[in-house]
Amino acid sequence: MTRRKNSGFTLIEILVVVAILGMLMSGAVYGLRAVAKSDLRSTSSKLAGAIRYCFDRAITTGSYYRLVLDLDGNKYWAERSDDRMYLSHDKEDSPGHGKAFDWDAVQKKAEEEDKKEKEELAGRSGIAATLDPPPKPRRAKFQTFKDAAVPQVKLKGPRLFDVYTPRQREPYTSGRAYLYFFPDGHTERAVVRLQDGDAWYSLIVHPLTGKVEVRSEKYDIPADFDDAADPGTR
Repeated sequence: MTRRKNSGFTLIEILVVVAILGMLMSGAVYGLRAVAKSDLRSTSSKLAGAIRYCFDRAITTGSYYRLVLDLDGNKYWAERSDDRMYLSHDKEDSPGHGKAFDWDAVQKKAEEEDKKEKEELAGRSGIAATLDPPPKPRRAKFQTFKDAAVPQVKLKGPRLFDVYTPRQREPYTSGRAYLYFFPDGHTERAVVRLQDGDAWYSLIVHPLTGKVEVRSEKYDIPADFDDAADPGTR
């Protein structure tokens, strides 16, 4: 009587195949994470370089610069103004829930109010005109400048997670955040955090030196972050 040949795989063979597949999957996941972290590190270094460049340019040109961090569009670029400007001590009146203060809307409203005041003043004459209060100081107008060292950068893979400066009530996670640079040689204290999957990088900007500290972690913003005096405010 002949013995029937077994069909299919034994339990040991199945376990061996499962183990091999598991090793292959682990290797693939590790490889993807390594690539993601490498991209995140490179993106963080380039952004740190852009911050430092704006700091240096403000000093050498005598102009005011700002870095625009578009959290919704996941991109950033630099802008320049020759108008004198100051930052207020007051916190920005942002909508909350991580939404950035709408600087463009406020600027547009202010320009409309200035235009209306000028039209009203132009309609007056004589003594009535001399009794009007002095004109308000001109608001700084920023414009994008073309520079190969700081082009508009659209991030692919890594994303701008949030931005925090002492002007804010909370870190901004949506809208547009701004980092200002002054010709007398300082910028704002700031924390910019970037994410790619479960990998994090944090940029910590030091105001008096323009130094950007790059950390491969999700930096926890300390409770006393706003306490140090910032010479860019009044």
